[in-house]
Amino acid sequence: MCDISVFIRKNGAEEKVLENVDIIEEVAGGGMRLVNIFGEEETISARMILYNNSEKRMVFTPV
Repeated sequence: MCDISVFIRKNGAEEKVLENVDIIEEVAGGGMRLVNIFGEEETISARMILYNNSEKRMVFTPV
């Protein structure tokens, strides 16, 4: 199983937020809730700017 790694891009640099992400859902106020296969959760205030399936990565930028 290959799940997605989520990054946030700030000032041209990417920082990994969470690996093995299985669920991404929008929450009230424009944030995104990320849940990985181990049940770990992160909520970020960001919007998606890139999804690359072959690299299994998704990149967000802060809002």
